[in-house]
Amino acid sequence: EHFLISLQLQFASDSSDFTTCLGKNTKPVRICVTCSDKYAMLTQSFLNISKSDKCATQLLDSDNAMVIRRLWDAYRNMWISASCETCSGLSLNRTHEFVNKTDEVLQCFEEYKLHQYICVNCSKKFDTLVTLFKDLQGKGFACADLADSMNSTAQLWSVKYKCGHPNIEYGTVLGMTAGASMIPILFYTFLLEVCKMINATGNVYCLSDQSL
Repeated sequence: EHFLISLQLQFASDSSDFTTCLGKNTKPVRICVTCSDKYAMLTQSFLNISKSDKCATQLLDSDNAMVIRRLWDAYRNMWISASCETCSGLSLNRTHEFVNKTDEVLQCFEEYKLHQYICVNCSKKFDTLVTLFKDLQGKGFACADLADSMNSTAQLWSVKYKCGHPNIEYGTVLGMTAGASMIPILFYTFLLEVCKMINATGNVYCLSDQSL
C-alpha cells in the first residue's frame, strides 16, 4: 500500500529541502551543482506519485488548484531554464578551467584595483575568460552557475572599472530568475493543502496499481 499522506509528506519534505537549497545558493548562483542531489530526490518523489494511477488521480488531478503538479512544473521549468542538465555534461576539467580563469581575472582586479591601468593590465586574462565562456556557451554547457559567475565578473569589468561592455548573452540567468519567482508561493500553498488533509483524516491512502 502507498499511503497518500506519506507521499504528500515526502514530496513536501523534498520540496522544502530543494527550496531551501535554492534560497541559499542564489547569490552567487550555485544551484545546478549544489542542489542537484536534492533535485534528484524531489524528482523521485514526484515519480512515486505519478507511477500509480490511483495516487496520481487523487494527489495531482483531484482539485482545480492542482498544487502538487503546478509546484513540480515550477521546479522543473526553473531547472530547465537554468540549463542545469548541461552542467552534468561538462567535464570536471572544463569546469575547473572556467573557475581557474575566473579566479585569475578576479585576482588581477584585486592586484590592480587602485591602478589606473587596470583595464590594460587585466584585459588579456578577461578576454581569455570571455572566449572560454562563449566556447562553453556555444557547445551548450553554460548553465546558470557559469553564466552568473561570468555576469558578475563582467559587471566588475564594465561597471565598476569602466573597461567596456563585453558582448555576452545572459539569458540563462534571467530565465532561471523568472522561473523561480513563483516557487515560494506554490510551495507554501502546497503545505497548506497537506495540513488540511492531515487534519481532515489520518488514514487516507491509495492502493498501488499492483494491489488492485
